[in-house]
Amino acid sequence: MRVRHSIGGYREYDPDPAAAFFSDAFWTHCTPSDAVPDEQAAHRILPDPAVSIGFWCLGRDHRGLPRDSGLVLIGAKTRPQLFHLTPGLEYAALRLKLEWVGPVLGIDPIDLDDREVEFSAIHSAVAGRLHEAIANTRSVMEALPVLGRMVTAARASRFAPPAAATTALDIVRRTAGRIPCERVADTVGVSMRHLRRQVHDSTGLSPKAYARTLRLVHAMQLADSSPAPDWAAVAAHSGYCDQSHLIRECVALTGLAPVPLHRERETQRVSERSNTA
Repeated sequence: MRVRHSIGGYREYDPDPAAAFFSDAFWTHCTPSDAVPDEQAAHRILPDPAVSIGFWCLGRDHRGLPRDSGLVLIGAKTRPQLFHLTPGLEYAALRLKLEWVGPVLGIDPIDLDDREVEFSAIHSAVAGRLHEAIANTRSVMEALPVLGRMVTAARASRFAPPAAATTALDIVRRTAGRIPCERVADTVGVSMRHLRRQVHDSTGLSPKAYARTLRLVHAMQLADSSPAPDWAAVAAHSGYCDQSHLIRECVALTGLAPVPLHRERETQRVSERSNTA
C-alpha cells in the first residue's frame, strides 16, 4: 500500500481499490511496547470529517497474534482532542467517507461525532465475524486488507448516497477543500442550495464546513514535511487568503496556532524516533 502521510506512529494509506468508492483511506497507529508515556508526545487529532472502523490490540504473543483486542467505531472529530500514547497499542483502521456511513453501517454519522464506541453495540453479528477474521492476522498491515474485504461484503445497504453529494465531496477531498464550493456545485451541475441540502442530508455537515476541515488538515500535513515551514507559502498552497486566515482557522479548529501545533507534532515525531531507536 502507498503511504500517503506519516507522523510519529501514525501511517495513512491509499484505500484498497475494492473499497475505494466508500473508503477515503486506511490508517494505522502503533506505539512501541517499550515507549515511555509522555504527555508532550500525545497525538493531537486534527479535525476529521470521517468515521473509522478500527481494530485495536494491546500486545502480541510469540506467534505475532493479538492478545487483548477489539473493534471500535471512531466518529468524526469536530473539536480538539488528544490521543494519549499507550505502550504496545496498535490500531488498523478503515476510514469511511462520511456520506457512505449510512449505506455501509446503517447509522447516522452525526450520532458518532467525537465518540468511540464498540462496533458490537452497532452490529454484533458483523463485529463477531470481523473480529474473528482480523484476530488471526499477525500485523496491522496484514489486518488492513482483511478489514477492507470484510466491510465491503458486510455493507448494510446496497443503496448509495445521492449522486450530487458523492461527486461533490469526492472533488472536495481530491482538492483538499481548496476549490470554492460554488464552483464545485457548478462542476456537478446543481445549484448551491441543492448541493447543500444533499450533502447535509448525507453527512450532517454543509459542503463549506466539510471543505474547511480538509483544508486545515492539508495545511498541517504540508507543514509536517519541513522542520521550519514557510507559513505564508503553506497558507497560499492550502487555499487560505493569507497567513492570518490560516492562523485563525487553526486556532478555531485545533485550539492552537500553526507554529505551536507544528512544534507539538514535531515533538511527537522525535519522541517516536527515540522510542524505537
